[in-house]
This record gives sequence, structure tokens and C-alpha cells, in this order.
Amino acid sequence: MSVYLSSNGLTAIEYRPNVIVIDRRKKRDNDIQRMLTHEEMNVTTADHITSADGAHLLIIRDAGVSSPAFDAAAQVRSFSDIPILMLPDELDEIYTTIALAKGADMCADPRFTFELRARITALIRRSSGIMSRPHTLSNGVISIDMKSRSVYSGSTPVSMTAIEYGIVEYLLENLGDPCSIDDIYSGVWHERPYRVRKTIVEHIRRIRAKIEPDPHNPSYIKAVSGIGYKMEYAY
Repeated sequence: MSVYLSSNGLTAIEYRPNVIVIDRRKKRDNDIQRMLTHEEMNVTTADHITSADGAHLLIIRDAGVSSPAFDAAAQVRSFSDIPILMLPDELDEIYTTIALAKGADMCADPRFTFELRARITALIRRSSGIMSRPHTLSNGVISIDMKSRSVYSGSTPVSMTAIEYGIVEYLLENLGDPCSIDDIYSGVWHERPYRVRKTIVEHIRRIRAKIEPDPHNPSYIKAVSGIGYKMEYAY
């Protein structure tokens, strides 16, 4: 395991985001690590991890569909809700669909550095809770604590990733109103949407499995034909 610390010294180490990088490619380079340290992030590299305590983001690099690291995402998701960003050498729709199903929060093309920086910043912002607000929202037995960014079913905590929580919060804030796919993506990721339907559909499927009494016949998160989804009032 290796640790990279930013050398420009503008931000104290203890206040920098902590990022873990797992690289499963045969030919490895340190381009992402260099970018992250330049942006004043503490970077740890590892072949695998058994704990994500204290980390704000996990980045998994692989070769794409020809040699994916989906098992790494699934293994980490079994014990942690840390945001997971997949960075394949070759990114396509098939890869994105499988990666999200295995527990990744987002996929990105490492060649587009400006977009990549924005995605990393968005995920870390959600992980650290900077945008949280000190009040709660509820609908039926589903409630959220916007300070701790926690979801509850009755009094029972529901384990959610940062992105999953963001979607539930967005739908609760718009309770009863249809929300388009693009609006959900913009409201949660804070990015311009582009071909994001499969991303939203997969996250909604995972959320329903966690909060719906019957995920195949949902009573809370309803599909709105031709538009997207809404959080239905619980009467």
C-alpha cells in the first residue's frame, strides 16, 4: 500500500479529502494519483481494501469490459457505502450498466480530465456531507436526517450510498411531483445530464430493494410514464 500526499502545502493534511485508488490494469501509471495530489487530496493506493474508514472516495481503475474489476466494487460494497468511481481505459454502455449493478456510483472516462475533476469533486462533496442541512423529511415510514445524511424505515437505519441518499432526498424534497430523469441527475450529481437514463434506473432499482415492502410493486417510488419518477404520498 502506498500513500501520496499533496506537496504544495496549501491545505493542512487533516483537512484534505482521503481517496483510495485500486488499479487492476496490467500496465499501470500514476496519472490519476498525480492529478489528485495536485488537487490537494490524500491518496492511498492498494490492490484491495478491507476497510474504507476515514476515506471519502474509492476509485477503481481497470481496462474496461475486456478486463473489468467489477468484483472489487462488489466486494467493497459488501462492507462500505463509500462512493465508488470506476475509471476504465475503455468506457461504454455495457461496462457502465454492469458497474452500476455491482455497486459503483459513477463511471467516467479518465481522458476527459475537466469532467473527471468535476465528478470526483461531486462525489467527495456528498461523502463529506458539506451540503447537508440540519433537518428531516419524512413520508410514511420513510424518513431522512439531512444533517447526518441518513435514511430510516420507521426507526431502522437503511444503508445507502451517497448517491442513493441524494436521490431519496431529491424525491422527498419534491414529494408528489413527477421528476424527470434529467432533473434527478442534475439535482443529485450537479452536472449536465447526458445519456443518464440507465444510471438513474439502476440506482432506483437498488433504492427500491432497500426501502420498498415489495420492490416489484413499489408503493413509494413510482415510475411516471414518459417522464421519470416521483415519491408518492403515503396515506
